Amino acid sequence: MARLIREADVDALLTMDDAIAAVRELSLAQGDLGLVEEPRRRLRTSRAVLSDLFAEHPTLGLIGGKVYVVSKEGGVRFLVQIFSEKDGRLLGLIEGNRLGQLRTGAASAVATDVLSNPGASRLGVIGAGYQAETQIEGIAKVRHLEEVLVYARHRDRLEAFCRRMSDLTGVPVHPAASVDDAVAGQDILVTATSAREPVLFGHQLEPGQHINATGSNRLHERELDGPAVLRAAVVVVDSRSTAKAEAGDLTPLTARGEIDPEELPNLGEVVAGKRPGRRHPDEVTLFLSQGIAAWDLAVGAVVLKRAEAAGVGLEVDLLS
Repeated sequence: MARLIREADVDALLTMDDAIAAVRELSLAQGDLGLVEEPRRRLRTSRAVLSDLFAEHPTLGLIGGKVYVVSKEGGVRFLVQIFSEKDGRLLGLIEGNRLGQLRTGAASAVATDVLSNPGASRLGVIGAGYQAETQIEGIAKVRHLEEVLVYARHRDRLEAFCRRMSDLTGVPVHPAASVDDAVAGQDILVTATSAREPVLFGHQLEPGQHINATGSNRLHERELDGPAVLRAAVVVVDSRSTAKAEAGDLTPLTARGEIDPEELPNLGEVVAGKRPGRRHPDEVTLFLSQGIAAWDLAVGAVVLKRAEAAGVGLEVDLLS
């Protein structure tokens, strides 16, 4: 029997702390054992885009991934599938909007924990969409934040976003008047946008900053310009195969031979101590986050285990 778990159940069963712990555990396994994955693929029609990405969890005996559709009328809908690697049984089908939001924030939290300076206390965010919410929530779990500054184009939405995030995290979250204001003097930076062209530039960066670039997952889209990437003493990816397929922030640099994605450390290698992260307080560090299916499996496994224990969700006789 497989268990179907709805969005409301995910929200009730899963916390940011849970998601961070699951992504950290997965990252350690990735660093120690490696990871088999299939990066994102997209099918485009005139009215919708269907995407999928798959992976294994190296230590839980699980394989699976995520399928999602983006349509003009219906927005975005995610479905996570979890299978037993041993016998191929379908174990869980999980509505994945909230799960995906939490796992993306959790990955940035894990990256921030291993790459930012331990005393980092000021966060600047570019973007105020739903992914930016869990970026702030996750980073607040691994660093003692004194203030967050957020820049977004729509001021009315931005102010509401800041009030909501202040209430959620207990950290003062304020609107920034410009990107420059959101970047200057900050210890940690996040880009969480749908921009096609860079929103963060090398000349804006300051010594010691850590950047989580989370918005771009297409080769023709960038959130950072080339000089911003090259300012980083350490550039960490979620996986090299995904970075080669999707990291638009690297595309111009790869074309000019300035960066080879095959040589970049992945997050798991840094978490496991197999590759170095920050070496000096003044270094700029960068985490390029495209998103990998192994994160969905790791966090989905937590949801599935708790749902089974609580008798939550609908058991279905499917692929048994």
